[in-house]
Amino acid sequence: MNVRREKNRMSFKSKEFPLIDILGKKIEILSCSNRYNINKIGKIVNETKNMIYLLSEGKNAEIKKISKKEIDLYKVILPSGDYFINGKTLLGRPEEKISKIK
Repeated sequence: MNVRREKNRMSFKSKEFPLIDILGKKIEILSCSNRYNINKIGKIVNETKNMIYLLSEGKNAEIKKISKKEIDLYKVILPSGDYFINGKTLLGRPEEKISKIK
Protein backbone atom coordinates (compact mmCIF):
# COMPACT_ATOMS: atom_id res chain seq x y z
CA MET A 1 0.00 0.00 0.00
CA ASN A 2 1.42 3.33 -1.03
CA VAL A 3 1.03 5.65 1.97
CA ARG A 4 2.20 8.71 0.02
CA ARG A 5 -0.68 8.33 -2.45
CA GLU A 6 -3.10 7.77 0.45
CA LYS A 7 -1.93 11.01 2.12
CA ASN A 8 -2.70 12.97 -1.06
CA ARG A 9 -6.27 11.67 -1.02
CA MET A 10 -6.53 12.40 2.70
CA SER A 11 -6.64 16.16 2.28
CA PHE A 12 -9.37 15.85 -0.36
CA LYS A 13 -11.90 13.93 1.68
CA SER A 14 -11.05 14.85 5.28
CA LYS A 15 -13.07 18.08 5.05
CA GLU A 16 -16.23 16.18 4.11
CA PHE A 17 -16.22 13.75 7.04
CA PRO A 18 -17.67 14.94 10.37
CA LEU A 19 -14.97 14.25 12.94
CA ILE A 20 -17.27 14.62 15.91
CA ASP A 21 -18.33 11.01 16.29
CA ILE A 22 -16.10 8.13 15.21
CA LEU A 23 -17.46 5.79 17.86
CA GLY A 24 -18.88 2.68 16.19
CA LYS A 25 -17.15 3.42 12.87
CA LYS A 26 -14.94 0.89 11.11
CA ILE A 27 -11.38 2.15 10.65
CA GLU A 28 -8.07 0.95 9.27
CA ILE A 29 -4.78 2.32 10.60
CA LEU A 30 -2.57 3.09 7.60
CA SER A 31 0.41 4.79 9.22
CA CYS A 32 1.49 4.47 12.82
CA SER A 33 4.67 4.92 14.85
CA ASN A 34 4.08 1.47 16.41
CA ARG A 35 4.65 -0.93 13.52
CA TYR A 36 2.48 -3.62 15.11
CA ASN A 37 -0.62 -1.44 14.75
CA ILE A 38 -0.19 -0.74 11.02
CA ASN A 39 -3.01 -2.20 8.87
CA LYS A 40 -5.18 -2.97 11.91
CA ILE A 41 -8.85 -2.98 10.96
CA GLY A 42 -11.74 -2.85 13.38
CA LYS A 43 -14.63 -0.97 14.89
CA ILE A 44 -14.04 1.73 17.52
CA VAL A 45 -15.90 0.64 20.65
CA ASN A 46 -14.57 3.22 23.11
CA GLU A 47 -12.61 6.46 23.03
CA THR A 48 -10.85 8.31 25.83
CA LYS A 49 -8.53 11.32 25.87
CA ASN A 50 -5.41 9.32 24.96
CA MET A 51 -6.66 5.91 23.75
CA ILE A 52 -9.01 4.29 21.29
CA TYR A 53 -10.32 0.77 21.78
CA LEU A 54 -10.51 -1.14 18.51
CA LEU A 55 -12.57 -4.35 18.19
CA SER A 56 -10.79 -6.47 15.61
CA GLU A 57 -12.64 -8.59 13.08
CA GLY A 58 -12.57 -12.32 12.44
CA LYS A 59 -12.72 -15.46 14.52
CA ASN A 60 -10.23 -14.17 17.09
CA ALA A 61 -12.01 -10.88 17.75
CA GLU A 62 -10.40 -8.93 20.55
CA ILE A 63 -10.34 -5.37 21.83
CA LYS A 64 -6.99 -3.67 21.20
CA LYS A 65 -5.98 -0.51 23.08
CA ILE A 66 -4.16 1.92 20.79
CA SER A 67 -2.65 5.24 21.80
CA LYS A 68 -3.97 8.17 19.78
CA LYS A 69 -0.49 9.72 19.71
CA GLU A 70 0.86 6.77 17.69
CA ILE A 71 -1.61 7.08 14.80
CA ASP A 72 -0.44 9.21 11.85
CA LEU A 73 -3.03 8.31 9.21
CA TYR A 74 -6.22 6.30 9.36
CA LYS A 75 -9.06 5.42 7.02
CA VAL A 76 -12.73 5.50 8.02
CA ILE A 77 -14.63 2.86 6.07
CA LEU A 78 -18.26 3.76 5.36
CA PRO A 79 -20.79 2.43 2.83
CA SER A 80 -20.75 5.84 1.12
CA GLY A 81 -16.95 5.68 0.67
CA ASP A 82 -13.62 5.71 2.44
CA TYR A 83 -12.20 8.80 4.15
CA PHE A 84 -8.46 9.24 4.75
CA ILE A 85 -7.89 11.36 7.84
CA ASN A 86 -4.84 12.72 9.65
CA GLY A 87 -4.31 11.06 13.02
CA LYS A 88 -3.92 14.40 14.80
CA THR A 89 -7.68 14.88 14.55
CA LEU A 90 -8.12 12.07 17.10
CA LEU A 91 -6.20 13.84 19.86
CA GLY A 92 -8.14 15.14 22.84
CA ARG A 93 -11.32 14.26 24.65
CA PRO A 94 -14.24 13.21 22.44
CA GLU A 95 -16.55 15.83 23.95
CA GLU A 96 -14.04 18.63 23.18
CA LYS A 97 -13.92 17.88 19.44
CA ILE A 98 -17.13 19.83 18.93
CA SER A 99 -15.55 23.10 20.06
CA LYS A 100 -12.43 22.47 17.88
CA ILE A 101 -14.49 22.23 14.69
CA LYS A 102 -16.35 25.52 15.23
